[in-house]
Amino acid sequence: MPQWGTSNETDYGILVAGLPLFMEFEAYQSTYPGYVVMMHAEGIVKNCTEGANPVGIADIAMATQDGNGSRRMALCDPNVDSDDDNPYVAGDQIKVICGPIIVKLVLEAAEVITVGEKLECGTTAGQVQDYICSTTSDPCAIVAEALEDVTTHAGECAYIMAKLLI
Repeated sequence: MPQWGTSNETDYGILVAGLPLFMEFEAYQSTYPGYVVMMHAEGIVKNCTEGANPVGIADIAMATQDGNGSRRMALCDPNVDSDDDNPYVAGDQIKVICGPIIVKLVLEAAEVITVGEKLECGTTAGQVQDYICSTTSDPCAIVAEALEDVTTHAGECAYIMAKLLI
């Protein structure tokens, strides 16, 4: 049986396998590791939105940290999430990875994904959803291909392991 990482590992590392291209940008807004990011302006990235053209995934080097920035995973509840707990806030240097790698992305709420399905930037900025290209989503950029089955319910998001396609 192959041995490799899963999306449920407790260290909250985003890179599971492969050799990524590392880039550094300035964060335009609060961002969590595992969020897909897109260019906002020269040298500045923001959370990717549906139909946008992503440049990579927000990564983080450390697994745990006390104090400000200790939360690694969005709770998908705007009443609970706050900038005090985000690893990256506006103006921070943010590490972004891309390339032929396997990563953990944040799947938005109320999604049912099976192995092999394609993923795109979701309606919740930074998170991913099932790829459904429509005439209103231009350029319909595919972000990744799911490597596991994951189901999320209303008000709940989860990590999903995927092969990055950007």
